[in-house]
Order: sequence, then structure tokens, then C-alpha cells
Amino acid sequence: MGKRKLGRVLSFFACAVGALLAFAAPASAQKLVTIDGSSGYVDPSNQNLAGPVHPGMGPHPGKLMINVLLPDGYTPKKRYPLLLLYHGSGERFDSWADPLLGDIRKTARGLNAVIVMPEGAQGFYTDWWNDGRRSDPAWEDYVREFVLPTVQRRFSIRPERRYHAVAGFSMGGYGTWLTAAQLPGFFGTAVPLSAFASIRTAESLVAFQTASGGVPYETVYGPSTGFYAAGHDPTALGPNLAHTNLDVYTGDGQPDPAVRPQNDPLHPGYATDGDAISLLLESFLKLQNDSAVQEARDAGNRSVDYTVHKGSHDWEFWRPDLRSAIARGLFRPTPEAPSSWRYETAATEGQAWDVHFEFDPAPTAVATFERSGRRLEASGNGTVTIHDGNGCRFTADLPFSRVLPARPCRGLKVRVSGKLRRGKAKKVKVTVKGPNAAGVAQPVDAARVKIAGRSVLTDFAGRATVKIRPKRRGKLTLKVVKKGYRTAARKLAVRR
Repeated sequence: MGKRKLGRVLSFFACAVGALLAFAAPASAQKLVTIDGSSGYVDPSNQNLAGPVHPGMGPHPGKLMINVLLPDGYTPKKRYPLLLLYHGSGERFDSWADPLLGDIRKTARGLNAVIVMPEGAQGFYTDWWNDGRRSDPAWEDYVREFVLPTVQRRFSIRPERRYHAVAGFSMGGYGTWLTAAQLPGFFGTAVPLSAFASIRTAESLVAFQTASGGVPYETVYGPSTGFYAAGHDPTALGPNLAHTNLDVYTGDGQPDPAVRPQNDPLHPGYATDGDAISLLLESFLKLQNDSAVQEARDAGNRSVDYTVHKGSHDWEFWRPDLRSAIARGLFRPTPEAPSSWRYETAATEGQAWDVHFEFDPAPTAVATFERSGRRLEASGNGTVTIHDGNGCRFTADLPFSRVLPARPCRGLKVRVSGKLRRGKAKKVKVTVKGPNAAGVAQPVDAARVKIAGRSVLTDFAGRATVKIRPKRRGKLTLKVVKKGYRTAARKLAVRR
């Protein structure tokens, strides 16, 4: 056989083998799902929703949307970690997924987690002060009361704090600091990237007018010297983050043309792409993150990783920073429920670890809750209603000091379906409900159902299915156990 003919044969064979391998190899099963995020907490008509960030993007749909990236091989039969991923000012819910921006499929490749990317407009993920109304919009409530429950209801999310992380850049980095500080009992790891880490510094007050799309500072935070601004400043919320894994990244404002050529003052894009301003902004944000990191360390946090590198305020740095955080471990161990903690807030309602609080009327000063074992103390002013981790409720004026009950004050309502017969494999379906942290009856997630030596956990809808084969007639006891609730038991008859 001549060399030319042999070459054609080998080329054909190689192409055929390649085609077979491509057919046999499983394609990436990552799936991007876009869901409607509309809610009463935020009216999109009064928010600055970004248009196309680059010419290839389509127009904004004009309403709140949430992008969710499901991992390879996602199945509702398993539970997955959660990464809540915020965008920055001037970006939108689909920026992280865009191949020219966040390129999240590639950036988070191999991360076996559900990645949730909500719309944040230019709202700074804050319940706006609005002359004391603290709403319209209420971005904090939107995340806590709508986004997270919606995702947990629609997708299969692990319940443990360790497996919940929040990350974001710029304004989204500020949202990362703030959300982690407000929900320390839910998020185990926070990854601020080039974050606004203070909203009260002189440069922040100047930059805010641009970052907010022209919304006046006092509309969002009230006076910069006031309690509401202080209660939303990460550099003052270190105690809230004392038990959280912090993985903080920022540039120092020094050019890094190797990563982004426009950082070079001689590059044609240095002026047209705004890199001079971007580098200056990053140098200011670095100082803010220095302060926020030190505040967390001073509060006793020994799980802070702080990475400072060259570079500007651009995607070329945020993508590798997030990859580094993923490689370090977004879901590494962290205390699930420390017995002692300190929590500071200017919110009207919220969740301090396992303690739900609600002020009426709204507070007029930063409130501090401090727990040591069963003792809960509070300082500040106003009247607050507390629901503790055992579902026990009381209303008190601040300041106060209380010993919380050791025994749960709430029970579980259990519904069971499925007839049992001796020697026959049958499915027992269980639905569990009970008061949540705010005292509202709802399905109970991660309650443990035990029967005939089998043990399963309920899902977010409070449902569980147990398959058993009774060996004898009589009664089987089904027990449902959940920390903070009284144990519930049901006797199930086994017939012939």
C-alpha cells in the first residue's frame, strides 16, 4: 500500500475513532435554568435593570429573573451544596453565565453544587431606608424570604450550613459580606471578590452615586453617620462573621497587563476601557477589605483567607479568584451551631443563628444579640419578639437577659399513608409539618423519619418515603425526630 493511500486510511480511521469516542463520551450535563424571580419584595419598575452588557447580549426581560446552573448529572434523588452568586453594579442576573463575562460553566466546572444567580439591579442587596420605610425595594427580604426558599423548594439542596456558600464581586461582593453577616446560621462560607466592604468611607460616598445608578445615598442607607448605615457596614459587623469561613480576594490597584493587557498605560484600551479609573477603584476597595478582614479577625475568626493581588476591577480577575476559592473548598467544615455568638443588626426582622427576631415598631438603633449557652442577652432599644431554636416565643423590651427553655415548645404534625402487610414490601409516605423559625406552620425539612430499622430525611417539602417489609403482624412505631421539636410517634398496623 502506497504512503499516500496509507495516510488516507489512517486519517479515516482516526476520524472514525474520534467520532465514536465523541458519541460514547457523555457531554457536559451542566444545565442552565432560568426561573421567574418576581415577588412583592422588589418592584422592578423602580429599579435600574441593566441593558446588554456587551453587544452580544439581548435586552433585559424587564422583570426579576434567577439563573440556576445545575451540576453534571443533577438528580432530585440526591442533595447538593448551594452557591449563591451575586453580580455587581451595571451587570445583571445572566452576567455570570455569559461566556464573555463570568463564563460560569467553565469557571465553576467540576463544582458539584447548585449555583444560584439572582437579579440584583443596582440595589446593593439592601432593604432601602426610604425615610424609614425600609422597603420598596426590600432586597434583603427578597433574598431571605423569596430567593432561598424558592430554590430550596424547586431544587434538591443540602440542609447543613457547611454546604451553603455566598460569593459575588464589587456591589455583589458587598452583598456577599452583608448576606453572610445577616444569615450566619445559613451560610458557612463567604467569598467577597473586589468587594465594596464599607458604605461609609469618603470614597464610598463618592463612588456610590455611580454604582447605584444615580439613586441618592440617603435613599438607600439614610445618613452615613446614622444607625441604619452602621448596621449595613461590613466593617462594623465582624462579630456576626466570627464563625464563618471567609475567603476574601481583592486587587491592589497595581497594573497586571499579563492578565489584562488594558492595565498597561501604553495599551490603546487603557483610556477607552476605563482601566485607569478601574485600578484606582480597586486600590480604594483594597483598603476597605483590609478593614473588614481585620474586623472579623478581631471578633475571633480564625478561618479567614485573604488574597491580595495586582489588577483592576474587571472580570479577568474575578473569574480566576472564584476558581481559586472553589479549589480551596467552598464547602469545607465550619461550626454548624456554635453555643456562643454575637450578632448585630439594624434590621426590623431577621435570623440570628437559630433565633428569629422581629421588632415592632422598627428599631431606631443597632441592636446586639449575644448568646452563651441557653442565655440570650440583647442591647439597644425597642420591643422585639423572639422565636428561639426550640420554637419558644417571648416579647421583651431591650435591653434584656433571658435563659431560654431547654425543652422544645413546638411539636410536629405527621401524616402517614401506606398500608402494611406482613412479608410484603411496601412504601410508607410521610409528610411532616411544624412551626418554622418565625412561628409559621410549614413543611419541615431534614426531619429524620425512623421505622423498622430504616431511617430517611424529609425533603424541603417535608416529605419522605420509606420502603419496608414487615416480618410479623402487630404494630410498628414510626418516629420523627428534628432538633428543636418534640419527637413525634405514630403506631402503624401490620396486617396479614
